[in-house]
Parts: sequence; structure tokens; C-alpha cells
Amino acid sequence: MEITDVRTVKLGAEMERPIQNARATMEVRASAFVLVKTDVGLTGIGEGYGPNPAVVETVVEEILRPVLLGEDPLDIEHLWQRMVTDGGYFDQKGHVIAAISGVDLALWDLAGKYHDAPVYELLGGATRDDPSVRAYANDLYWDDPETMADRVAEYADRGFQGVKIHIGRSREADKRRVRAITDRVEECALMVDANCGYDEAEAVQVGDMLESYDVHWYEEPVRPHAHDAYSALAAELRVPIAGGENEYTKWGFRQLLQPTPVDQLLPNVTRCGGLTEARKIVALAETFGVGVSPHSFSTGVNLAASLHLLGCSPACEWIEWDVTPYPLIDELLVSDVDVDADGYVAPPSDPGLGVELPDRVLDRYDLSSVSS
Repeated sequence: MEITDVRTVKLGAEMERPIQNARATMEVRASAFVLVKTDVGLTGIGEGYGPNPAVVETVVEEILRPVLLGEDPLDIEHLWQRMVTDGGYFDQKGHVIAAISGVDLALWDLAGKYHDAPVYELLGGATRDDPSVRAYANDLYWDDPETMADRVAEYADRGFQGVKIHIGRSREADKRRVRAITDRVEECALMVDANCGYDEAEAVQVGDMLESYDVHWYEEPVRPHAHDAYSALAAELRVPIAGGENEYTKWGFRQLLQPTPVDQLLPNVTRCGGLTEARKIVALAETFGVGVSPHSFSTGVNLAASLHLLGCSPACEWIEWDVTPYPLIDELLVSDVDVDADGYVAPPSDPGLGVELPDRVLDRYDLSSVSS
């Protein structure tokens, strides 16, 4: 089997309800999908997650495509090393690694289709009798405290064992929202994401406040590159520190584990280097006794790939469940994948990742037809 073509498709949709966090307001969501075609008629589907799908497209088609044409798509580790060495030698983070992630996911999807097996079986198989994992709902963006509390209560009633809210505007504003939520809901883990909204001193003050509300983890309190600050916060605060959704490769994640490791790593499989690199990050976390909960806020490709990683990794604890009304989640999954009444979800059992890009999706969500 040989790779005959590698190309990208840019899709997106306008949000029914704009979402706000400490960094920005989002009204349109867009993604770059990678298609790897072969001479036997199989096509693998992946996703490269970056702020600009057009940059991912350029990297895939102008830098990575020449490296991949004519190669055996089942040589995934070999191709990953070649893409990083030959294609991304001067760019070890950002859009280049995101593009490599998209190709890597497409290769794993191809491998699963070729072997007629779900990807988590190719990654080593389930580590538990039931590969299902706990899901936490992520839709609690910046809003008034009572509205946020109402939504948390709704998700808890639906069976979610955890809910993530977004803060990062000010200590007092954060406190009002956290207090309103914890006053309403008790039996639900509360994750708090500051979206890098604070410097180290402010992050300590907010962390001190969060400790009294038994927050499950305090996510990205400072900028992603401030590795020393993450280590200092992990050493000083009792509230667990989480980070890594904006980090790349095992070498980047190693910096979040030394000298004092964060408590939870959040690799994004469509950004960190794909499944090939994500499972090495999980193994690295396991040696430090650190939990892993993949960041999954984009499309059904990200969700499916994250579930496959979780299903075969003992260090993985939660799946982030994006409950915002975004059609490029459900409409890309081959079979129904949903959270059960107890708050658990299983990886797709279809061959490959369990995703598809049917013509109706390609036509309806072509990015050129979406307002920016």
C-alpha cells in the first residue's frame, strides 16, 4: 500500500451562541482536516488544530506532502520521525506540529481501516474490562454567575461527573462565579480554566481562593510557555494545577513535569503531535504519577481520537466533552458516541478512528461559505 495523495479540507460553522473566555469571544469555529489517500482505495481522515486552518493547509500540502508521497502509510512511527525531521526541523511547535498531528491521525485512521479494527486496539488494546471513561462537560463560558450555575446543575442532572467553567477576568469576578456554582451543585467535580488570564502573582491569589471551594483542577492559570511558573504554582498551591493544551511534543510536556510536576496534563491530539506522540506523553506522565485528560475542543475527529487514547491508557482519567452546539462534532462520527446516564463514554468501535467526511458535510460547512 502506498500514499498517493495528501490534501486538506477547511470546514467551519458559525456558533449559535458566541462563547467568551479570558482571551476572546468566539463566533466562528473552523478546522483543517487532513486526507491521506492510498493506491488501494482507502483514505485516512485526521485533523490539525491551529488558529488558522489556512496555515495548516500550507504546511500539509507544501511541506509534508512531498515527504509522504509513495510511502507505506502503515510505517507510522517512521513517517512521524521523517515529518518532524525533514518537514518540521526548524519549527518544533505551532502550526507545523499541528499539521503533523493531522497527518498522523489520518495514518492511524488508515491503519484501523486496513486492519478492520478500532484504533485503540492497534494502540495496545483496552487497559480495563470496559474502555469507557468519565466525561466532563465543557460549555461554561463567561456569563453571569446564576446563568453559569444553572448550566452546571443541568449538566450534573444529565449524568456528567464533572463540569469545566472558564474564568480569568479578576479574582472577585472568579469568586462570584465559583461560589454561585458550588452553592448549587455539590456532587460534581468542578474544573476551572483561566485560559492563561493571569500572571504568576495573580494566579497564586486566585489559586488560594479556589482551594476553599474544593476545585478539581485549576487549568492554564498562566501563559503556556511559563514552565517555571507552572512548577512554582504546583509546588505552592494545594489546588491541583493542569496544563498542556497549548504544548507540543513530549519534549514540551517534559518541561511541565520538572522540577515540580503539574497535577494533570491536557494534551490535544490534533496539536501535540498526533496519537503517535500523545501516547508517549501519556507514558511520560505515568512515570511521574500525573493524570492525563486530553483537551478535546474542536471536532468529532479530535473527540474520537482522544477517546481511543483514553481507552488504552491507564494514566488517562477524563474526556473533555464539548457540549456547545457545534455540528462538526456529531456529524463526523460514523456511529453514535454519547455520554451514558452515569457520565461515561466509550471509544468508537468502528474501524479506524470511527469518523467520516461525507459530501453533505463537505458542501454544507465549506469554510469559504462561513462568515468570519
